[in-house]
Amino acid sequence: MRVTVVSLAMLLSGCFSYTRLATTTPGRGIEVVATVSSPLDVRLGDVTVHDVMRAQGRVAYADADSIVLAGTRFLSESGVEYGSLGTPVRIPRSTIADLKQRRVSAWKTALAVGVSGAALTAILASVGPLAGSSSGGGPPKPGASVQAP
Repeated sequence: MRVTVVSLAMLLSGCFSYTRLATTTPGRGIEVVATVSSPLDVRLGDVTVHDVMRAQGRVAYADADSIVLAGTRFLSESGVEYGSLGTPVRIPRSTIADLKQRRVSAWKTALAVGVSGAALTAILASVGPLAGSSSGGGPPKPGASVQAP
């Protein structure tokens, strides 16, 4: 059962993909990944992370000069990833090299639903014979066929 739940969670997490943002100004609340051309310094509580090259989070504010993200993940130039619970980070437009939006992938979702349905069918088919018959029959009790004189 645990394997099924973990497998389903992994499949459903794969239903998202990142696509290049169609507009230059993302709407508020859209989840994006911004890759910058020059490293940023991001303050996470009492710690400052230097040389951040990629920031992921929801757009809190966007204008012609900058984008403010409520950041959830930051990737430094050395490859170390830092998690956060909505740390605000201002990214100047002039430093943004690539901006991608998180979207639901239709084919990945369809694949996940199909695989999950097949797994559920296989599980139910394999458990069915183990449950036994529900007809209430069974072998006769000993002595039941002997008649009294």
